[in-house]
Amino acid sequence: MLCSVIIPLYNKGPYVEATLASVLAQTHGDWEVLVVDDGSSDDGAQRVLACADARVRLIRQANGGVSRARNHGIAEARGELVCFLDADDLYAPDYLRTQAGLAQAFPDECFFATGYTSFAPGSMPDMATSPVAPAQAQRIDEFFTHFNHHWPFFCTNSVAVRRAALAALQPCFPEGEQFGEDLDLWFRLAERHRLVLAAAPLVAYRREVGGSLTAILGRDVVLPVFLRLEARARAWPASNGARRPALLLASNARVAVVRELLEGGRRGAALAELARAARDGVTRHWWTTAAMCVLFTPGMTRRWSLWRKSRTPA
Repeated sequence: MLCSVIIPLYNKGPYVEATLASVLAQTHGDWEVLVVDDGSSDDGAQRVLACADARVRLIRQANGGVSRARNHGIAEARGELVCFLDADDLYAPDYLRTQAGLAQAFPDECFFATGYTSFAPGSMPDMATSPVAPAQAQRIDEFFTHFNHHWPFFCTNSVAVRRAALAALQPCFPEGEQFGEDLDLWFRLAERHRLVLAAAPLVAYRREVGGSLTAILGRDVVLPVFLRLEARARAWPASNGARRPALLLASNARVAVVRELLEGGRRGAALAELARAARDGVTRHWWTTAAMCVLFTPGMTRRWSLWRKSRTPA
C-alpha cells in the first residue's frame, strides 16, 4: 500500500534532514514524501533537494501558511493512504507499517491514528520499538466523548487518512487560520467516519521549536474551529448521539477562553463568554470557572493558573 507523507516546510532547515531520515528508515517501503516548501527563507529546500531518494519530492509555493501547504500536498499525493509529518518531528521505524496494517485490516474505515510522545531539543524521543498489530487497535465509536475525556491522545503527525476520504473534504485544512486548523479536519472526519486508534507512541513531537504554533499557549478568543463545530452540532437532530458531546467540547473551549480573560483582568468579558458557554450545557469545568469569576481577583486567578500549569505534565 502506497503511503503519501505530507511535510509542510517553513524555515525548519536545521531539522528537516532528521525528519526525512525518519521516513527513509521506515520498515514499510512503499511510500512517497511530498515536502511542500511554503516560501522558506532558509536553506531547508536545498537540504531536501540533497536527499538522493527519488521517492522524496519537493513542491514549492509562495508563502501561504501550513494549511495551504498541506492541502497542496494532498492534491499532489498519489498514495491510497495520506500521512502527515511536520518538518521538525519524527516517525518511529514501524509507523507506516502500523498505519498500512490498520488500513488493510479495517477496509471499511478511513481514519487512523497512533499515539505519540514529545521530546525536548537535545534529547532522544522514547518511541515504540515495534509495530502495533491491528488486533491491538480500537475503534472509537464515540469520538467527541472520547475527545472530551482523553485529549490529547493523537496529534497531526500520528494521523493517516484514506486519500478518497480527504478528496471529499478539500480544502481539508482551513487556510488563513493559525490555530486549530488540524482539529477542524479531525472533527469533520469524525462526523463521517470512525477513528481506528493504535495507542502506542510511534511518532515524536519536538517541543519548543521556534515558530511552532503549539508552543504558543493561551487564547482569549474562541477559535473558529470550535465555533464551526458548535454551529454544525446545533443543526444535528437530538437523536444524534454525537450532538451533546460535540456541544460540550465547544462549551469547554469557551470556558478555557473565560479563564484567559480572567487572567487578563477582563472580568466583564469573561462573564459574557461564560454565559455563552452555558447555552448547551454545563460541566464541572464550567462551575469551577464560574466560581473563579465570582471569587478570584486577577492576581489570584493568575497565581492559580500558574499552579495549574505547574501540575500539568510536559
